[in-house]
Amino acid sequence: MSTTNGPQAAFCVGFTRVSEAGISLDQQVTATLVDHRGLVEMPAYAVMAESVTSGAYWYTFAEPVATVQSWLALTAGVRPRVGDRLHAVSVLAHHDDAHGTATMTITNGSHEVVCAGVARAVRVGRSTEALRALDKDAIAQPVETLPAPPDVDTTVSTIDPDWDGRRVLAAISRGDIARGPLCELLAMTVDLDDEPVMTVQPQPWMANPLGAIQGGVIASLIGQACSLAGQAHTGPGDRYTLADLSVFYFRSPPVDGRPLTLATTTERVGRRMATVAATMADAAGTRYVRAVANIAYERG
Repeated sequence: MSTTNGPQAAFCVGFTRVSEAGISLDQQVTATLVDHRGLVEMPAYAVMAESVTSGAYWYTFAEPVATVQSWLALTAGVRPRVGDRLHAVSVLAHHDDAHGTATMTITNGSHEVVCAGVARAVRVGRSTEALRALDKDAIAQPVETLPAPPDVDTTVSTIDPDWDGRRVLAAISRGDIARGPLCELLAMTVDLDDEPVMTVQPQPWMANPLGAIQGGVIASLIGQACSLAGQAHTGPGDRYTLADLSVFYFRSPPVDGRPLTLATTTERVGRRMATVAATMADAAGTRYVRAVANIAYERG
């Protein structure tokens, strides 16, 4: 479900407008959203992408019922920059009482397409007092001023151009270089084994009204894990982009103090493209989310 809550505020998302076709949202791209390279990738705007698609379905109901995302697929266009104000528009392609499918486009101030996507949300039977207390009309009141960015460490280290990707990740895991503002915001740490493994300590602001990690935050977390897996396959001077991301939501990860692990695997690596996957699970082995991503390379 898409509500004005902690996740949207943390990612500077707001200005909700609701129509019969779908909804729209805006996002201010700030220095808190760049990665360890100082670049803005798909995980930086995943909360808006998920919110605008799941919200298109959520707003079809008269009362604040419980809906969750079951699938989200995104493909990147032009790369946003710090200072951009992004605009996301969703169109509800199909819906009934059980599920809804929406398409989505994000553009920048120059009307260039930053990202396109499609998602499916489903209605679930559970509810909470926090959900029932939501005022949908108040949430849908468009307020043009977007939330201010949170206070996180925005340090971006200079990366030696002679390092390959595994050396970059090893330096992040040891703390020799900064993990980047987005990882700071997401409370994500990086370890390097045969494949990169990330650990996240879910924060209270990440929760939706059902007490689980909001679907857009999940997409940001697992998208960042895939991006770091892509870094592992760079050579000195190589550049890479998270080009496509498909997120499969199995169950809702609770925000209850338990840490979560995002383990990555590499499915193929070519000169121009790699395919990686990531899985979010807890210490008991419960799998919550899986994602598959394409990484595009510009080899040095």
